Amino acid sequence: MTFSVNIDRIKGLKLALSAGVALLPLTVAQAQQANTQLAPIVVQTENENAKGPVTGIVAKKSATATKTDRAIAETPQSITVTSSEQIRQQAATTTSEALRYAPATNAEIFGADPRADWIRMRGFVVPELLDGTRMPRATYAWPRIDPYMVERIEALRGPSAALYGQTPPGGLVNFVSKKPTDETLREVQFTLGDPWRKQVAFDFGGPIDDEGQFLYRLTGMGRASETQVDHVDNDRLFIAPALTWKPDEDTSLTVLGHHIRDDGGSLQFLPSVGSLYESSLGKYSRSVFLGEPDYDDFQRRQSAIGYIYEHTFDNGITFNSTARLMEVDYDLQVVRGIGLRAGSENLVNRSAVQIHDLAQTFTMDNSLSGSFDTGPVTHNVLGGVDILVQSADYQFGSLALTAYPLDIYNPVYGQAVIGTAPYSTNSKQLTRQAGFYLQDEMALDNWRLTLTGRYDAAETSTLSRLNSTRTVNNDHSFTGRAGLLYAFDNGVSPYISYGTSFEPISGVNTSTGDAYDPSKGKQLEIGVKYQPAGTDHLFTVAGFDLQQSNLVVTNSGVQQQIGKVDMKGIEAEAKIAMWDGWDVIASYTYIDSEVSATGKRVIYVPDHQAALWVNHRFADALEGLSAGAGIRYTGASFGDANNQFEAPSYTLFDVAARLDLSAINESFKGSEIALNVANVFDKEYVSSCNNAANCYWGTGRTIRATLTHRW
Repeated sequence: MTFSVNIDRIKGLKLALSAGVALLPLTVAQAQQANTQLAPIVVQTENENAKGPVTGIVAKKSATATKTDRAIAETPQSITVTSSEQIRQQAATTTSEALRYAPATNAEIFGADPRADWIRMRGFVVPELLDGTRMPRATYAWPRIDPYMVERIEALRGPSAALYGQTPPGGLVNFVSKKPTDETLREVQFTLGDPWRKQVAFDFGGPIDDEGQFLYRLTGMGRASETQVDHVDNDRLFIAPALTWKPDEDTSLTVLGHHIRDDGGSLQFLPSVGSLYESSLGKYSRSVFLGEPDYDDFQRRQSAIGYIYEHTFDNGITFNSTARLMEVDYDLQVVRGIGLRAGSENLVNRSAVQIHDLAQTFTMDNSLSGSFDTGPVTHNVLGGVDILVQSADYQFGSLALTAYPLDIYNPVYGQAVIGTAPYSTNSKQLTRQAGFYLQDEMALDNWRLTLTGRYDAAETSTLSRLNSTRTVNNDHSFTGRAGLLYAFDNGVSPYISYGTSFEPISGVNTSTGDAYDPSKGKQLEIGVKYQPAGTDHLFTVAGFDLQQSNLVVTNSGVQQQIGKVDMKGIEAEAKIAMWDGWDVIASYTYIDSEVSATGKRVIYVPDHQAALWVNHRFADALEGLSAGAGIRYTGASFGDANNQFEAPSYTLFDVAARLDLSAINESFKGSEIALNVANVFDKEYVSSCNNAANCYWGTGRTIRATLTHRW
C-alpha cells in the first residue's frame, strides 16, 4: 500500500496534532497529582466489553455513542447492535444484509450491488467507521468491510458530530474488528450457494506465549461467486491479522490490519419500461446484462494497518490512542444502459464508462477519560483530539455507443467497438480535519445527563486537472449534544436528547464564486428504553424531529444554497433473548420526509418499514437443532427529486436452520451445518428508480449452505 500524503507539509495540521499530543501527558500528570476518588457511572452488566464480542443477539454495552463503556439501556440515543451471532443466524455476507432488520435503515437501495453498501439511516447516507475512526470515502472509493471480519456492527442513529466531526445528521455505522483472544480459537467454514457460490473462511486466535502477554488473531476468506445478473461475479479474498501485547493488566497494544481484493462487476442501470412499468413485450429478466462480457470489469483493492492502545494509570485515568492508514483503490470499466432508444421498447442505448478512484486516509484519535465525584454527582469525563487526512484521486470518462444498442429481451454481445472514454472529470482532492471534543457523563441517583461539545476545523482543496483550477473550502464549526435519561429501578428509562451536526460541501457557488457554507443538521429525539431486570431483553421506542439545512439546490439552472430537509418519524425495536431458546428481533419505522423548497418527499425514504426475525433452539429430542424465520416489509419510495418514479412496497420472507452435528454422533463434536434462504418465494420487485433510464431490480432468492467446524 502506498500513501503519498506528507503530513508534515499540511499547514496547521502538524501544529494541531503536536499541541493535542503534547497536552495529553500534561493532563495525565495533573490528574495523577489530583489523586481523585473514582466512582462508577453505569451498572456493569456481566463481563461484556463494549468494544468486544457479544454473547447472543442482545448487546448490553456499546462504545460508539459515547466512546466509553456505556450500557445501551442508559444511552440517550438510538443504537442498533448487530452481533456476530445474529450475523451467523441470518448468514449475512454484507453490511446491507446484516442491517436488514434494523429500524430506520435502508441498506439495499439498489438491490444486490457487488461493489458497495449504500446505507441510509433516517433518510441520510451515513459514514462508516472502523473501531471508532473514519474510513476513506471518496466519490466511489468506499471500503467494504466483510461481516466475517468483525465482532459487531453498530448503527448509531441521529447527529453524532459532537464526537466524530463532520458527519450527516442521520448517524453512522461503526464496525468493531475481531481482535486477539485470551483463549484458543479455531474455526473453519465452507459455504455453497445459489446464485453459484464457493467460499471458504477461517478464524484462528489465542495466546502465543505461556504468560499470555502476546495474543494473535488471523481471519481470512476466499470466495468465487456469481450473482443474479449474467456475467457479473462477486469474488473476494481477504486476510486480517492482529497481534496484541499486554505487558500488564493496565496496558494493551493491538496492531491490526487487513487486505481485501474484490473482483466482479457492477449493478445494472435498467429502463423503467419492462420493470417498473408494463411493456407490451412483458417484463425483462432480472438476470439481464447490458454490458459487454469481454469489456466489463470491476476491481477494488483495500488495505489498512493501524493500532489500538490503552493504558490505565494508578488513579484510574485511561489514555486511549487509535490510528490507522487505509487505502481504497477502485477501478471500474463497464458498458451501461442509458435508456431505451426512442420509439422502442426493447433496444437500449448504451455508453462505456471508465472510473478510477483512489482514496488514502490517515486517522488518529487520542483521548483521556476518568471518573470523579462532585458532591452527590458522579462524572465520567472524556476529552480528546482527533485528526483526519484524506487524499482522493478521481477520474471519470464516458463514451456513447450510439451505434451499438442492445436488445434487452434477446441480448447479443461482442458487436460493440469500444474506444477510450475521454475524461469529463479528472481531479485530486485533499481534506484535512482536526477536532477537539469534551464530554461529561453525569449520574445523580437514577438521573443520567450527558453533555458533549466539539470544535472542528477542516480544509478541503480540490484541483481540477482539466482546467488547472483549484478551489479551497475552509470550514469550522462547533457541534454539541445533550441527553437526559432517568433509569427507573424496574428497567424503564425515558430520555430526551438534542444534537447538531455539520458537513462541508465541496465546490463553489456558480452565481457568486463563493465557497459554500457547511450543511448543518439538528435533531430532537424523545424515547424510552426498557430492559427488564435480570434479562437480556432490550426494547426501544423513539420519536425524532430532524432537519438538515444549507443544502445546495438547482433552480432554473442556477445553484443556490437554500435547501432544507425535514424528517419526522417514529421507530421501535425489540431484541429478546429468552431462557428457553427463543431469539426475537423486531423493528418498525415511520418517517414523514419533506424537501422544504419543493414539498416533495426525500428520495429513497420509505414511509413505513417493518421487520420480524424469530429463531428457536430446540431441546429434548430435537436438541442441537435451531430454526429461524423472518419477514421484511419496505414501503413505497421515490428515487427522483420530482417524485415521478415510485418503487412500490414489497414484503420478503427469510428462513434458516442449523444443526449441531454432535447431536447425531459425538465424533462430529464442534461441527454444525446451516441452511439459509433469503427471499424464499423469489419475490420480483424494483428496489428503486431514479428516472426512466435507471431502475434497479431487488435481490432475488439466495440460498446458502454452510459447514462450520470449531475445535
